[in-house]
Amino acid sequence: MLNVDTLDAHVHAGRLRRLLESYGYSVASVGSASGNLVTVVAPPAPRPERISAGGLHLDPELQLLAFEGRVVRLTASETLVLHVLLLRAETIVPQRELIAALWPDTDPAVCKNRLYAHVFTLRRKLASACADVAIHGSRSGYRLAFKAA
Repeated sequence: MLNVDTLDAHVHAGRLRRLLESYGYSVASVGSASGNLVTVVAPPAPRPERISAGGLHLDPELQLLAFEGRVVRLTASETLVLHVLLLRAETIVPQRELIAALWPDTDPAVCKNRLYAHVFTLRRKLASACADVAIHGSRSGYRLAFKAA
């Protein structure tokens, strides 16, 4: 049977967890030790900044791509791929860099097909939002290209 102090500690632990998570902290555990509230947290990950290039506007936090009033919802993986490609627009980004960004500590040979699938769906979404932007593939990587006006 729980006593009032134990129940009170659980309530405060839940509140603390929600508060820390609302600020972006990753809470591994919240508990009570010797009557004191103990938490193990990781600092918040840096939030990727919004980026714009060639009329495209990407909000990585909301996973939204906007172009001339059209808004396209992206998956987390598509957002990350597009973010990297936008940062290095018009240059080839090696596949191994994209794979390392998406799946760190994973053998790149295992992930090539997964990367291809994400780029495939991202290409379709880009085509629906903006015909002036395309992702071109090469043996070594991918390049985000803008058509000349």
